Amino acid sequence: MTFGTGTVTRPADTIGGMHIRRSLAVLFAGLAAAATVGVIHGVGAVDAVYPAPRSVPLPPPAAAAADPRPTVAVLLGPAGANAADVLAPFETLAVSGRYRVVTVAESRAPVPLTGGLDLVPDHTFADVGDVAWIVVPEVQQAGSAQLQPAVDWLRQRHAAGTRILSVCAGTGLLARTGLLADRPATSSWLALYGLERQYPDVRWTRGVRYVDDGRIITTAAVLSGIDGALRIIERDHGADVARQAAAAVQWPHYHPGGPASIDAAHPAPADAVALLNAGFRTPVRAGVLLTPGVGEIELASVFRTYTQLSYVARLTSVTADGQPIRSRHGLTFVPRAAVTTGYDRLLVPGHDAARTHTVDATWQPVYVHRRAGFPFDGTLRDLAATTDTPTARWVTKTLEYRPGDLTGPGVPFSPVLLLALALAAGGIIYAVARAGLARAPRLRTWLRHLAEMLVAMFAGMLLLGPLSDPLTHHRPTVATLVMALDMAAGMAVWMAIRGHGPRMIGEMTAVMVAPFALLSPWLGGTALTATGHVLMLLAMVALMLVRWEHYAADPTWVFRKRRPALAEPTT
Repeated sequence: MTFGTGTVTRPADTIGGMHIRRSLAVLFAGLAAAATVGVIHGVGAVDAVYPAPRSVPLPPPAAAAADPRPTVAVLLGPAGANAADVLAPFETLAVSGRYRVVTVAESRAPVPLTGGLDLVPDHTFADVGDVAWIVVPEVQQAGSAQLQPAVDWLRQRHAAGTRILSVCAGTGLLARTGLLADRPATSSWLALYGLERQYPDVRWTRGVRYVDDGRIITTAAVLSGIDGALRIIERDHGADVARQAAAAVQWPHYHPGGPASIDAAHPAPADAVALLNAGFRTPVRAGVLLTPGVGEIELASVFRTYTQLSYVARLTSVTADGQPIRSRHGLTFVPRAAVTTGYDRLLVPGHDAARTHTVDATWQPVYVHRRAGFPFDGTLRDLAATTDTPTARWVTKTLEYRPGDLTGPGVPFSPVLLLALALAAGGIIYAVARAGLARAPRLRTWLRHLAEMLVAMFAGMLLLGPLSDPLTHHRPTVATLVMALDMAAGMAVWMAIRGHGPRMIGEMTAVMVAPFALLSPWLGGTALTATGHVLMLLAMVALMLVRWEHYAADPTWVFRKRRPALAEPTT
């Protein structure tokens, strides 16, 4: 350091270190901005997979007819169910001709299947009659109180001798009943990560299409539900009948006599395309024309492929006249609109529709099942060609299905570009804000306090959350309140480390927990979580503004020893 010239010379290593720190700060700011944009957009993309059905007059229930065949009931959840988990086993069992296959729910209100395909249940729990088999698909909000009637119904039916097939993540709802305790079972490879922790008393198995444990059969992901349905047919009527059913639905993977082995899939770097799509891809607006007599698996192939876990499209089910249609084996689907313009694409499922050219060419329809074969082949080929092959391969992985060659763009260009823009914008905003805050040290300190508290809050949730899981099992409202306490605990510990007094810690803890406690008598589940978080953050910021003088002061550390004041010089 040189005096007398008005300049200060810093060592080169200090300057280099400062540049590295600033570069890292800009990078992390960009990552934070990208993550924020991705999370906000991703929440909307996930919520759009199961939009609430519109209110419509329901068609009258079909007249009960004498049918000597055993009944198979496919369970539907009020908040939605996976289209492929429901429709693939349904059509496989129905096409065999050996069963009366129906859908059942707590009420006859339309249930949204994946992507917004609204299905009217055939029966309620009260009027379905005797049931030989129950199919349990993945249902939305499987741990919520609104599924308790379904849990009770499953327990009662099983006690009465009914056999059960669970498909994919539907094993989670079945495990909630307690019927899988100390029994072998399988599920979707993605779902198993949570199920293994949530239900440690189940003997979970990976790498097989299904697990047959006598009165309960559980299957792996999504399209393995077809194998589960074929196993039912095989057990009841023999391998020849099951083979005929497999041929009728054009399923190429039937394995008579027992489950086929499959790859025990695990997360891989290429799977990040799902996060890119959810966070940064602009979804295509597509209409899906429902035509009378369309195959159930043909419908599932459209509504599952383009939406859940791919997030490339927002679908609207339409019919030519806006009226409900009945599928090939008698299911009733309610459209959300009549055919109108304004869609980026008009998808028409069904090989018969493609063969007869159901829609006038002026609509520029896309017949995704123009080629004969298993219906998911057509939609996966279209997905690869119109989006990119990484997305198509990811979807096949979630389905646990291997189609033929998929050709299309190799890089998801659109979401990658938006991610890059978000990173750049975050870095620029940070650099500008830092330059401005350099002239406002008290505001800079206040913002540093806020950032530290937010990090501490989420750290408390992540560290303490696993400890409280046994207390909140299947109790969503209690889980939300405990989560708020976990966040408040993390905040309180950090504030104590930072030297804030008991009064300040108590105030901050109170404003964090109060919104959740006050709203819990009226709200529950997702609504309580979302509303509580928003009000909590607003209350925290408001308190910090009220206590501006405190939070704008330089922070301290309770474990840092304070240096004694220097004595005044004596004369």
